Formats: sequence, structure tokens, C-alpha cells
Amino acid sequence: MRPRFAFPTLLALALTANARAGDAKPVSFRSEIAPLLQRRCAACHNEDSAKGGYRLDAFARLTHAGDSDLAPLTAGKPSDSELYRLLVEADANDRMPQKADALPAAEIALVERWIHEGAIYDGGAPDRPLVELARETLLRPAPEHYTRPAPITALAFSPDGTQLAVSGYYEITIWNVAEGSLARRIGGLPERITALAWQPRGRVLAVAGGSPAQWGAVALVDADFQVRYLCDLPDTALCVAFSPDGKRLAAGSADRTIRFFDPASGKAGRVLRQHADWVQSVAFSPDGTRLVSASRDRTARIFATGSGALEETYSEHAAPGLAAVFATEGGLVSIARGRAVHAWDAASGKRKGEFTSLPAELQALAATSTAIFTAGADGIVRVHQRSDRRELFALTGHGDVVQSIALAPSGGVFASGAADGTVCVWNLACGTWVQRFIASP
Repeated sequence: MRPRFAFPTLLALALTANARAGDAKPVSFRSEIAPLLQRRCAACHNEDSAKGGYRLDAFARLTHAGDSDLAPLTAGKPSDSELYRLLVEADANDRMPQKADALPAAEIALVERWIHEGAIYDGGAPDRPLVELARETLLRPAPEHYTRPAPITALAFSPDGTQLAVSGYYEITIWNVAEGSLARRIGGLPERITALAWQPRGRVLAVAGGSPAQWGAVALVDADFQVRYLCDLPDTALCVAFSPDGKRLAAGSADRTIRFFDPASGKAGRVLRQHADWVQSVAFSPDGTRLVSASRDRTARIFATGSGALEETYSEHAAPGLAAVFATEGGLVSIARGRAVHAWDAASGKRKGEFTSLPAELQALAATSTAIFTAGADGIVRVHQRSDRRELFALTGHGDVVQSIALAPSGGVFASGAADGTVCVWNLACGTWVQRFIASP
């Protein structure tokens, strides 16, 4: 049996403080305990990584003992609950979370008080995932008016090119491209929007985002501007892309996975777990048969979309990968942290050339069959000729780091968004911006 320890008097202190403040509401599992466990514990105790044979990614699983056979939860008795005892364990090698600092005293006291009050569950069906409960707690209304412009972390053109979807806080905004005017605000979305993709020849908009280290999600916004969540994740979803025919959606996330979805039904498909770190971008080949991903693990990988098989790995970037895209059916370009743009071959996974080192740290990348678009810390958007990697334009219009680029379906127009909240819509024929606006209501 595990020896018993003299537990801290956190509960007594908390109860004394509550008594002074008046009658306190009971601790809510749904709004207080579930987000805490999801943030601090679920990464090591879930379906993919049940350390010690123990899972707590849902209340129904949290109550079942792991390999130790010690009761995780004994209602009314924190000192008899292994879930609590491991939080206050004196030996750092046994204390939870392992290989991390102990939880703050206030969080430990909250867990202790919840158990002391009877470990009441108020989250609906006991098998509901903690990430789903965390989503309900973390979603907030978008600001009515922004006190300062929101950084533009994601952009996407509508299939007809007349509208531009732009990231915001807990929302996306839709802008009329011709006038640079606000058309609609769509709320009910994650705090941070990291990627947007409009379905080709459709009216569905895919959204990736979340609250870092707490929750992530992939969602669809339909033609009636209703939000449908496709999945809840233990960390932020970082990228989304539709296949060229619009019948498949891929998403990458900070949980190191790539997930496929059927946009029509919303049904989840294959999950790829080939990367060892965040998946920062995904993009389909022009014919839709392959998917390229870029990861913070310093690789870009090509997968067969039909089977999910890994076809090639590109590892010549000596830095965390930021983005990789198909420029042609067999030719790719990619960027990693730094100033280099690599051109490489899909069949061999070998580098074909490197763009001249650019004058600023790169943040954004896009490509067509004839041109490569890059942007970064100096606020300048550069357009390069794909064939010889020669710079054609250096476009100025932003006063801060450019974080996102989106190409219009027509190919003659593209947009860029910066950390200062500015969006520029550029016309390639004249090499200048035709709309420039702050995309925060």
C-alpha cells in the first residue's frame, strides 16, 4: 500500500475563506474541474497515452482505477482519492503531473474541495469527453467592438472571389472584397482562429483554432452561417485544407495529428500520427491524391490521401517547419523558421533548389504553378517567379509582421494579413494593393 502523507491544509484554508465571503456555490465539474484536468492531465491520460493504465479524458473513465488498482475517486474523502493524493505527493518522481511543476495551490484546493463536496458530476452523460466540456466553458462571445485590432492569423477567399473570410477573436468576419466593407460577423467559434479554408465550388467554410494548451477544434460554417464542430482536440487545431474537389477536408493540430473529415456528413475519417510535433500546415496536391504537411519536428511529409500511406519525407530544413505547398503536381515549396524557401521534388523528397536567403524571418507562404508568395517579419510581401526563383515584386502595405496569405480562385488577386490587423488585397497585374483595411469591427 502507498504510505499516507500529511496533506496540506489547503481545503481548510479555502473553506475558511469561503465562510468569510458567505455561502459559496459548490464546485462545478463541468465548468471548473473538467477544464483544469483537460489542461493539466489529459495529455498523458487519454486514449492514445494512458500512462499508468489510467484515463481521465471523460468522467466515466476518471472513476476507474489504473494499474495501481487504487481508487481514483472516493466521494467526500480527498485523502482516499488517488487522483488528489498524487497531486500533493511529496516525491516529485511520483507526483502528478510528472516531469512538471506541481499544480498551483489554488487548483489543488479546487480539486480537494470538489471531492470533499461529494465529487458531483454536472456535465450530462458521464462519457462526454473532457474536451467537449472544456469547449463549452472556453467559448465566449466575440467583442462587440475591438479595443485594438486583432492580428490577422488566417484568411480565405470565397469560391467566386467576391468575399474574404478573416480571423478574429471568437469569430470570423466576412468582408466584401470590392469595397473592403464588412458583410457579416460569425461567432460561436474558438478564441484564436489559426486557419480558414473555403470549400471549392461550395458555400462551406472550414475553421481551425482553439485555446492554446487547453482545447482545439475543427469546425464548419455552412451556407446559413451555422457553426458545426467536427471534433474537439486536446490542443489547438493549426491548419485546414479542402481537397480540390471539395469532398475531403484535412486538418493538422498541435496534438501532432492529421485528421480527415467528410465535409458533407461531418464524419471523421482516418487519423495520421506520423509527426513528432505540431502539424503547422496541410495542403492537397492539384489532383487531390496526395497531401503534404509541415511540422515543427523539422520535416515535411507527403501522404497518399486514399490510403494514408507515407510516401516521402523532406528533412532538409534545419529548423521547425512552418508551411509546405504543392506548386505543381510534382513540385513543392516549403518554409521553416528562418529565411530560406526550399523547392523540392515530390517523387524523391530531394531538394531541387533554394531561394536566395530573404531579408526577414518568414511567416507565410502560398504558391501557384507560376509564382511563389512569401511574407514575414519585415511586413513586405514578395512574389517570386517559380521557374528561376527570381523576385518579381516586393509589395509594401503593412506596418507589421505579415502572418497570412490567401490566393483568390481567379489567380490574379491575393490577400495578406498582418499582426497590426491590416488586410491588403493585391492585384498582380499592377503590383499594388487595391483594398487596404483594418479587419476588426
